Amino acid sequence: MRCSPDIFLALRYLRPKRSLVSIITLLSVIGPALGVAVLIIVTAVFDGFDREMKQRLLGLQAHLMVYPAQRSDFESVAKIDDPTPVMGLLESKGLKAAPMIEDLALIQYRDTIEIKSMRGILPEKEIEITDLRDSIVTGTWDIQPGEVLIGVNLASTLGVDIGDTVLVHSPRKLTENVKWDESGEISMEETESVYLPEEAVVAGLFSFGIHQIDANMVYLHIDQAAEVMALDWGVATAVHCTSDHPFDLDPVTENLRGILRGYHIVTWKEQNERLFGALQVEKTLTTFLLFFIVIVAAFSIAGTLITSVTQKTRDIGILKAVGIGPGTIAKVFLIQGAVIGLLGTVIGTICGLLIIRFRDTVADGIATLIGHELFPSELYYLDKIPAWLTVKDTALIVGLAFFICVTASLLPALYASLLQPAKALAED
Repeated sequence: MRCSPDIFLALRYLRPKRSLVSIITLLSVIGPALGVAVLIIVTAVFDGFDREMKQRLLGLQAHLMVYPAQRSDFESVAKIDDPTPVMGLLESKGLKAAPMIEDLALIQYRDTIEIKSMRGILPEKEIEITDLRDSIVTGTWDIQPGEVLIGVNLASTLGVDIGDTVLVHSPRKLTENVKWDESGEISMEETESVYLPEEAVVAGLFSFGIHQIDANMVYLHIDQAAEVMALDWGVATAVHCTSDHPFDLDPVTENLRGILRGYHIVTWKEQNERLFGALQVEKTLTTFLLFFIVIVAAFSIAGTLITSVTQKTRDIGILKAVGIGPGTIAKVFLIQGAVIGLLGTVIGTICGLLIIRFRDTVADGIATLIGHELFPSELYYLDKIPAWLTVKDTALIVGLAFFICVTASLLPALYASLLQPAKALAED
């Protein structure tokens, strides 16, 4: 099979030889390969982290929260005295709603005390709002007053298991007799009531797969949560609800804000706006900076081709002397740059995809080598390295990398095409 002179010469010049140019050519291929591999890995991990966090949060959090907007001066807790009308309105808008009580609480087991987030729920309603039932590792999710659900990480910290009894203290009750007067002096008021914590038997252990939640959350029945906070039964501190369209809540949210003027309405996106905003900024900046690896690799390709042009000066002079045009000469080195860029991007893509496929094995190996956990769940919230790579992202990375590599070969190609035959043949 015959090929055109430019392709023939380009492939011939790329043929491995025992020379410095061959070594430089090999390094030129490694440059874009590393850049593409790193970009694919970083993009996949960032997108996977973002996607995993959204999925976990949508299973853990309600899509929309309704809070009382204000509280009276004499009230210690902002509350909804009767959440039923609010729930009815939300359900009329196609949402599934449930009352909830949430606050901080002290969880005590023997001599160990931890301050954690307490959430009071109605199990029969909660099943429609969150994935709590599906997150139960052992025990039951259908708690009654006197029972508690604890995250697996918190259970490990406290040393409790199914059937153990924990004490739930209210920080508000513990401090209600401590007063500050107008001068700033602290005084202790004597009360006739005797403070007693609430007892709760561990009925189930749950795991949402997010370390911060599994280590800092407990669930009580809403009636017992009301007892902990010294509220009347039937009261809620919020109403949370879900929608069949969690990514398109703006129309219903605006409508509800016009109707429920005495309430504060927050969507799940607004609750996690800072988290997702930080993730997007990190991804954008990291991807931008890592593209400099490909740009550096492109300079390496340009240097390789300039060296090749210098070594092939006499050949270029002979080719021009026998009638080969400047365009064909330029194509020779453009094809060289394209082949180097293509090899680099293909090798980088394969390496990047393989590392993503076996990312946990690779992470464990690196952790063993450096003696330090590479992806601590306490810091990154998730219990494993997530990854999500789309065809669009892969094509964008590969396409841009290849374009940069080909662009880098333009200068050497132009230089070669402008060489004068007489001057080139005069070179030693």
